[in-house]
Parts: sequence; C-alpha cells; structure tokens
Amino acid sequence: MKKEIIPDNNKFCRNFLDLLQKIFVYDPAERITAKQALQHPWFKEAATPDDGTEATKIRLQRQLQAEDAAHAPQVAAPARYRH
Repeated sequence: MKKEIIPDNNKFCRNFLDLLQKIFVYDPAERITAKQALQHPWFKEAATPDDGTEATKIRLQRQLQAEDAAHAPQVAAPARYRH
C-alpha cells in the first residue's frame, strides 16, 4: 500500500508535488535551478484556505484504509516460504 504524505487530490498539492520532484533530483545538471523553481506554477497559485477540515478528512480516509486492510482476508504464504 502506498502511503501518501501529501495527497494529490487538488491542483495546489499536485503543483507542490511536481515542484518537489523537480527540486529533489540528485544530478545537478538535471535539477531545476532556483530561478526556474521560482517560476513554477505552485508559486503563482493562491493556497486554498484550510479551516482544519482537510487534515480531518485525510486522517479519516487513512483510518478507513487501515480498517479495510485489517479486515481483508489474509493469504497464507506457500509452505516453502514458512519457517
């Protein structure tokens, strides 16, 4: 299961994730420059105000996913993989 720290459910977050992916490139020749980063759409977009409900929605979604995973049928490993 892929656990998302920053959800990509809105344009603001998608732009932020895109910017991070371009900044955290290991090879400096491939990484965007500071000047390019400042021109990224994320810096031009107004943040959507959060009244605290977004964090609550994310927490509830993760809780439901954890509960679903806990109730999912477990598949036993083949005998050759058991110790």
